Amino acid sequence: MRHLSLTAVGGDLNDTVSLVEGREPVLAPGDVLVEVDAAPVNNADLLFTMGWFAAQPRLPQALGAEGVGRVVRVGDDVDRSLTGRRVLILPTFVQGTWAEQIVVPAHSIVPLSVTDEADVLQLAMLPVNPATARALLHDYVALRPGDWIGLNLANSAVGHYVITLAKQAGIKTLAVVRREEAAKQVRALGADAVVVDSPELGERIAAALNGEHLRLALEGTTDPEQTAALVRSLEDGGTVVTFAAATGQAPSVPVGDLIYRGIVLRAFFILNWIRDTAPEKRQEVYAELATLVEQGVLKAPVEATYSLQDHQAALSHAARPERTGKILFVPRNPRS
Repeated sequence: MRHLSLTAVGGDLNDTVSLVEGREPVLAPGDVLVEVDAAPVNNADLLFTMGWFAAQPRLPQALGAEGVGRVVRVGDDVDRSLTGRRVLILPTFVQGTWAEQIVVPAHSIVPLSVTDEADVLQLAMLPVNPATARALLHDYVALRPGDWIGLNLANSAVGHYVITLAKQAGIKTLAVVRREEAAKQVRALGADAVVVDSPELGERIAAALNGEHLRLALEGTTDPEQTAALVRSLEDGGTVVTFAAATGQAPSVPVGDLIYRGIVLRAFFILNWIRDTAPEKRQEVYAELATLVEQGVLKAPVEATYSLQDHQAALSHAARPERTGKILFVPRNPRS
């Protein structure tokens, strides 16, 4: 049962991550053994290896937060009908999905009912970014068809999913990006308005909205100037939700907008959502997202897949700043 393991926090991943042979799996009551089909490399995984994430490694630490696979064996107190089922593996940063097989508590998987025609790579990416995008659209403001939302970091994985899910719901998206190449990507996804960052960003956003206002702003850069530009076109009493911090700065809203216009600043973290959401609701959300994958509606670009043996190349590829698609480990049948 081979898996990728972190042996030291920080430093060169070529030195701190290795492929190791695990022990024969032992299932405690409530556990399941899952054969992993695919597991993505997310930015959070890379931050985790550096000790820059909410969860901290306990060395040696199995790596990989999310993925998809099939249950091959169940422990006591687990429904036997799960055996053979395809399941999502929810992120905990305890068990590692960059593996051939993993033992995971049954409460950390979500059984799927999609057919084998559903793209396994897209399914593997469901637990984190698509669930984040759906929560951003549904859990903060009661949006209606025709409403406008704004988002920066729009060419990120979360941004891609937000635009797709908003389009499905008839919600209009104003996307802010930093480069024209990224603008082309989000236009192709179906964003209703795309604005490239500039010193006149606030004016460009207002012009694109043509007199209308945003009901919700989704903030992923934590760049104060970008946030302020979005807030200028946000309705009074509107909500800003921070879902990432690409610049490493603390999220902020101009004090005048907070005090005089009643703008609300919130934040989203997927591990908290998984912890706080009832299992029945989680099952409903992931079933909905998996159906959209099976229908070909929900699809993130994949740049390459790698075997576990090629982990050095995979992690190097995942760290490239100009990457345009996701990197995944496919333990048994890689393609690139």
